[in-house]
Amino acid sequence: MNHTQSRSEQPRRRNLPLGRVLFVSALLIFAVASGCSRLRLPAVDPTGSCLFAPLPTTTTLALPGSGGESCLCFNCLRGLGSCIKNPKFVFPTPAFPEPATPPACPPSAAPAAPAGPIAGGLCKGDGTCVPSSPCNGSCQTGPPAVLFGDEITNTRPHCLPDRGKRGCILLSPQKIVAPVGGEVILMSGICGTDGYLQMNETLEWMLTPDSVGTFIQVGDDDPGLMHRLAVKKPRPEKHDPSYARGLTSSKRMLITRGNLDRKDDVQLEKGQTWISISSPSEGTSRVTVLAPESECWDQRKATATIYWIDARWQFPGSQIVPAGTPVSLTTRVTRAEGSLPARGWKVRYEVQQPEIATFAGTNGSSVVEAIVDENGNANAELLPVAGTSGTVTVDMQVIRPGGDSDNMPTMTLGRGQTFVTWSSPQLAIRAGAPSLASFDVPYEVVANVSNPGDQPANNVRVSIEFPPGTRAVSADTFAQVLPNGVVWEIGTIPPKTQLDLFMNVTSQSPVQMTFQARGEAGLFAEDTVRVDVFRPSLAITAQAERERYEAGQEVTFNIDVKNTGDRPLTNVKLKAFGDSYMVHPERRTRELVNELTDGPLQPGETWPTTITFIPTESGRRCVQFEATSDGGQRAVSESCVTVINPVPAAPTLTASVESRDRIATGESFFIRTYLNNSGSTPIQDTRVTLEYDPQLQLLQATEGASEPRAGQNLIQWDVPTIQPGQRAVLEGQFRAMATNPQSRVRVSAVSRDGTSADAEHVFAIVAGAPPATVPSGPIAPPLPPATPAPSIPGGPGQLPPSPDSGPVAPPLPSGSAKSDRVQVEIFGRDNPVRVGEPIRYTLRVTNDSDQNDGEVSVRFNLPPGVTVERVTQRLSPTGGEFEVSAGAIYLADIRSMRPNETVEYDIVMNSNQPQTFELNVESVSRRGPGGTDSVQTEVIQ
Repeated sequence: MNHTQSRSEQPRRRNLPLGRVLFVSALLIFAVASGCSRLRLPAVDPTGSCLFAPLPTTTTLALPGSGGESCLCFNCLRGLGSCIKNPKFVFPTPAFPEPATPPACPPSAAPAAPAGPIAGGLCKGDGTCVPSSPCNGSCQTGPPAVLFGDEITNTRPHCLPDRGKRGCILLSPQKIVAPVGGEVILMSGICGTDGYLQMNETLEWMLTPDSVGTFIQVGDDDPGLMHRLAVKKPRPEKHDPSYARGLTSSKRMLITRGNLDRKDDVQLEKGQTWISISSPSEGTSRVTVLAPESECWDQRKATATIYWIDARWQFPGSQIVPAGTPVSLTTRVTRAEGSLPARGWKVRYEVQQPEIATFAGTNGSSVVEAIVDENGNANAELLPVAGTSGTVTVDMQVIRPGGDSDNMPTMTLGRGQTFVTWSSPQLAIRAGAPSLASFDVPYEVVANVSNPGDQPANNVRVSIEFPPGTRAVSADTFAQVLPNGVVWEIGTIPPKTQLDLFMNVTSQSPVQMTFQARGEAGLFAEDTVRVDVFRPSLAITAQAERERYEAGQEVTFNIDVKNTGDRPLTNVKLKAFGDSYMVHPERRTRELVNELTDGPLQPGETWPTTITFIPTESGRRCVQFEATSDGGQRAVSESCVTVINPVPAAPTLTASVESRDRIATGESFFIRTYLNNSGSTPIQDTRVTLEYDPQLQLLQATEGASEPRAGQNLIQWDVPTIQPGQRAVLEGQFRAMATNPQSRVRVSAVSRDGTSADAEHVFAIVAGAPPATVPSGPIAPPLPPATPAPSIPGGPGQLPPSPDSGPVAPPLPSGSAKSDRVQVEIFGRDNPVRVGEPIRYTLRVTNDSDQNDGEVSVRFNLPPGVTVERVTQRLSPTGGEFEVSAGAIYLADIRSMRPNETVEYDIVMNSNQPQTFELNVESVSRRGPGGTDSVQTEVIQ
């Protein structure tokens, strides 16, 4: 580095235009010459928007001496000679304080530029540029200017304090070691009467005659024109290589060495100055700085000492060697730019892990000092401690001894570290087992054998011996189980590898087991586990009060916890865990804990208690009970009950038909239908169908009847509600048109919930008088609505809605034709449905014949991914049983079915995947094959 540059950190102030300065000076001369004692001048604009404020704002200037005190008074020209001999003119105090240093620009003020050389200058990493020619290589970081010194370890190297003793001169650094050819910067300042550094103070730099080196550059803050006119001080100048004159700075500056490394930049504060010095040869430089204008003679000078060293060194690199091998460490130290050995210098080696290695020839010491020989090498031999391996850290120091010839002290010039690793295999083993086990009950014992070294461990063998009463039930497939132990022949374990070993053991008394691992080269490791064994002394029994419950009813379990041992059991607790559909009635949780509070459970004593749960769904519902006590005692039991859905209060609907038994042709007559609700719940939305023979002609019907359709001899009514105990009456007026000895009228009624009733009436139509001509046109006005029978006051309430209520299956259409077999119909209540949600169906089985039938079997397919959660027969809770066989569901057989009898099922299924599947249902009875039906369901994600 051959130059040092400075850079101001604050923007320069704008200088006044020269024309304005000359104009103001002319006004002052005119005022003095005219004898004016006061002068009105334009006032400075305080807002800063322009130089002067607009009129009439002015400033009155009182000229010096206008009060008759001295020069520049009224008629001053008369005493011009005395003024020249004894001038007393003093500049007035500034009207405005020194402006504060502007804040630093935010990072976004200027775009960051990449670090590296640019055209016409060198760019730092923060985007600031130093005017210079582009450079590369070591110039980008620069050689170290300082090797060692007190300032190099500080957070702010080369900084001066901002104050000191009155009149004291400050200098930094005062002692430093630098490489030959480097450049050292010294900073200095002089303290004023208040102890703070003073600006614009002259300092002189002098190099003693016996010193080596020369001054390179002296600091100059390059002030502006106005500052130079106000301060009459000689500017900084280097007179010769050993003498220079400086001036303390009036502004803050940053001294940069022209490279990309910001760590070697020097911050210069106000009141400080600097000088740089360099030496091409070894020796000592003593630089004295003097404040010639200081009044404190004993504090106005200071001296800095610089030791210039010509040395280069290279520390040994890290090494990895086999265990037990000595290691040689060689540090090369040279001078004269690496051409001459630094004979007589020392290198100090120190081992940080003396338990692993020591130095040869030192009687086991961890420190040794080696002398640099005629080849420039400082050698030391490191010996590992027998039977050890691992990595050691070696600290190294390059020491230049002092001497009388060069008048330099002993100095430590460089520090470094190296690492030496002795590689070898190792064996380590860790064993684990439960701290408590039951008497003669298997428990698991594990061991982890590993090789933490960096070489393979060969012929590894792990063994364990059992005391009497302990034996191995099972072990790893490659283990050899012996009557009194287990042996694992492992072989080779690669470095940094571990292996887990397992075995199951039973014990009849407390046992201590030791695992031993052995390998080649004397490798050995062991670990021990202890297991306490106890005899079971706790028994538990649990039983529900009944075997069968309805959903929602409380189920009470009677539990007995008994101490079957010969010692009292303390801290006895009972835990109950219900399944997904068993909850506690008060806490509404599936888990419950009871604790015995009457003290220890004595030998042979029984603790009776009860726990209540409520089943929320039908099926087989279970509760698991667990009794525990101190000492690891534990006993479990389970009790289950059968839960059925509550039998719904089914409505009962009956139908009957009344009319005459003998009708003559041409005669009109009435047919009355009675619907009775003899159940305890209302019957909703009942569809009533009346079928008649073609020999009858409908004249009119009760209000609400449907119009007869062409080709169909039937009429229908929709009855909204039939209350319990109520009777609905429906009438139709007919005329007999032809003879028929077996004329038949059939009535069928089906409600929304599937309740149905049928009735019929058979009569004879005989010949009679010719029928009168029936006028063409619309049917006569209907009869007034039949008045229902009075209901029972305070009758039974309505049936609560079923939890599986959903879209109701449509009623079975009625008709005159019979299939004479058992028909099946299936309806889907949920479509589409999401994965995991219930899929509900209604299955209707009907004996569509006039004869009794039985042994009715119903089956349907089970699609992939679909499971049946439950099947419920509405009239018989026990009739919902089913079995799965060959991918199909078979319902329990219906033993007998009356003519036109219908049996309905509620089916709930579940799908674990999105799909579209079809459910096919078919029936078979005693009389032969029945009907079939299908429904399609879409399952979405």
